[in-house]
Amino acid sequence: MLRTLRVARSGCPIVVMLLLAACGGGGPTSSGIGSPAPAPAPSPTAADTTPPALAITAPSSSGTYTASGATVPLAGTASDNVGVVRVSWRNAATGAGGDASGSSNWSVGNVTLASGVNTITITARDAAGNAGDATLAVSYSPSGPARLSGRADSSLINRSGVNAVYIYNGSVTPDDLGGGGAQPLATAPVTQDNGACTFGYRFDTLAAGTYTVAFTNQAANDNPATDDAITFTGTATVTIPATGGIANNFLPVRILQVGPTRALTKPSAAVATARDGDVIEIDTGVYDGDVASWSANNLTLRGVGGRAHMRANGADAQGKGTWVISGNNTTVENIEFSGAAVPDLNGAGIRADGPNLTICNSSFHDNQEGILGGAGEVLIEYSEFSHNGNCIDPSGCAHNIYIASGTNKFTLRYSYSHHAHEGHNVKSRAKANFILYNRIMDEADGDASYEIDLPDCGRSFIIGNLIQKGPSAGNSTLVPYGAEGCANGDQQLYVANNTFVNDRGSGSFLSIRSGTTVKIVNNIFSGGGSVPSGAGVATNLVSNAPGLVDIVNFDYRLTAASAARDAGTDPGSAAGVSLVPTSQYVHPAGRQDRPSVGQIDIGAYEFSP
Repeated sequence: MLRTLRVARSGCPIVVMLLLAACGGGGPTSSGIGSPAPAPAPSPTAADTTPPALAITAPSSSGTYTASGATVPLAGTASDNVGVVRVSWRNAATGAGGDASGSSNWSVGNVTLASGVNTITITARDAAGNAGDATLAVSYSPSGPARLSGRADSSLINRSGVNAVYIYNGSVTPDDLGGGGAQPLATAPVTQDNGACTFGYRFDTLAAGTYTVAFTNQAANDNPATDDAITFTGTATVTIPATGGIANNFLPVRILQVGPTRALTKPSAAVATARDGDVIEIDTGVYDGDVASWSANNLTLRGVGGRAHMRANGADAQGKGTWVISGNNTTVENIEFSGAAVPDLNGAGIRADGPNLTICNSSFHDNQEGILGGAGEVLIEYSEFSHNGNCIDPSGCAHNIYIASGTNKFTLRYSYSHHAHEGHNVKSRAKANFILYNRIMDEADGDASYEIDLPDCGRSFIIGNLIQKGPSAGNSTLVPYGAEGCANGDQQLYVANNTFVNDRGSGSFLSIRSGTTVKIVNNIFSGGGSVPSGAGVATNLVSNAPGLVDIVNFDYRLTAASAARDAGTDPGSAAGVSLVPTSQYVHPAGRQDRPSVGQIDIGAYEFSP
């Protein structure tokens, strides 16, 4: 029973919300012990804690750039209250890095790019060790066939790290960059396919010959200046022909196949057989009344041939829902969940009891709760949540998405959460929240309460979303922050380049707890409702006619005449995270790179004719 997760009644259609004073308070003042000498001792020199200021000016100062070739030069400026002693760079896509030339005016020669998005970080340091960062996301799409390409199974991927394929001349035992053994000829990032749960790599220029290729999900730990103990998975020897190219895939160690024609006819039959690290592939189709409790670690549970539909049909696991996941590091791909119902009204498609859960390209609909729980890190991407939720139980409501307080980091990206019934479309008590490039809406007939509820504060980033309050919604606030207190302690809210539409006609776009550090920049606020003001609020467009393509039918792209065009400012960064939008939502539950055209536009979309 999960009464402890349904703490408050804030999700009910009628809410009286008292925003209290800021969390925390002043502590006791400390004082030193005076010197016994008649004259006071001189005050020590204050330590330098000011980080250098840094800017990238070339090839673009907008935060994003599309390269036409396989390399790109960079340049910029750096300054410090005492002095800059070093400027360095690193490309997260390839793991390569080094020092820039110069300091106050620095430059980097040709940085080699990988296919896809290359996040290049420039770091300036002073003599006291303070560091300031700036990033540029460089997109590169090579033309022509690859000389070597392939796939890396998602079960091998570290989504919080850097995944790469290293290639070596000849048949050798692979070693890291800077190690004492064989040195890689080149590296290629393993990148996620747009809108999918699959990953691939490619090398475009290789001479004919024999090579060793090795996959690692620890490339972020590979410092070229040191000998690092990183692990390679799936080493292979390949021969590149004189013309054309070849493919080499990195596969999981063990796959269990589930389906009506398999030895394991339903997912629950695989529970007793599953071992740590297994991939369980479930054939597409409807699995009525089949529920499961997964306890093995590092499982990948994947629908194949289309989504596998887990239709609860009156059954439940442990009185909690359709799938109860207690193992560590579980990935769920291409699965549909519906009909979860239990007596305490918290029946979830997935009850997340174990740490570190990834959900990709899945659907949750018509459950009492879409997903409930969480610990460690939770990532949801390319997924849809609809018509989950209720406010029947007086102790609290159920929601489309409800992330528990044991979660350190919650990321929701490229997803579509809509039509939560009475509860919230998104609710998270995580210590850090990244709500990025989603469509979160009631639409014309939804009766949800909040669109995004962050009741316990936490360091939170809301970037590039489409957020709409419907006329039948049960609450007039779109996004409350800290409505139930600040149990997470960290009161930081950063809201950049979103498009907010309030079709309810009144209320508040953002209700923010007193004492919160905020940055609210480049957002569109359309429809009735109050808009935040004061420190940290800048270059937002407040208009009932903001120039959207079809606001009635929820197409929030900009028209040519929109006042949002070229009206934004560089949102910069906060808490070490860039606020510059690099993607934009594509319906349903997809993404595309956000173009960089002149001055940044206000809202979730950059104008494109």
